Amino acid sequence: MKNLFFDFDGTIANTKEGIINALKDMSKTLDIPVLDDSIYLKFIGPALTEGMKQYYPDFPEERYPEAIAAYDKFYNATGINQLSLYPHMKETLAQLKDAGYNLYISSAKPDPVVKILIPRLGLSDYFTGIYGAATDGFSLNTKSAILNYGLTDAKITDLDETVMIGDRMTDIIGGAKNNVHTLGITYGFGDHQELADAGAEVIVDHVTDIPEGIKKFN
Repeated sequence: MKNLFFDFDGTIANTKEGIINALKDMSKTLDIPVLDDSIYLKFIGPALTEGMKQYYPDFPEERYPEAIAAYDKFYNATGINQLSLYPHMKETLAQLKDAGYNLYISSAKPDPVVKILIPRLGLSDYFTGIYGAATDGFSLNTKSAILNYGLTDAKITDLDETVMIGDRMTDIIGGAKNNVHTLGITYGFGDHQELADAGAEVIVDHVTDIPEGIKKFN
């Protein structure tokens, strides 16, 4: 393996608090029901519009830009600060970089937000490229499209030497659609069953298990 693409939410950092608080504030702003935290956890990973379709099916699609704006207003002011790195993340990233891997971020989080958070968390030295979603919430908003953009921008053609690493089925499906290997992690917001059902080739339970999981592809 040469190239490792990491998801962000639930893979690099625990962003649950900030995202759930932003979703609650969005719901109050839009005057729609505030859902249970366990439901809002399912919003993490896919684009916000996908969560709206599934869990607010009666909310009109023509109002999705309003929902995105309400979410972003809270998240960009407050929620962006409500996160923490998973334990041993920096050491694991350093280990992988020292071993010669090229590390990238492929996240459905808006691109400018990811590019704020990576340096803020002290991770800039580890990643060769950072790829996030378009800010409009509609274009370039699936993991498949974002990963494809990253692969193209980084001029990666050796797909069999590339792995997508993430905690949700969207990461695994996005990796498979781009013909790269997939490694699921269970310490984030998905579980083993979700990742297995999505077709993850390797699944690990801890941050420190990632290097050994990657070796299984060799």
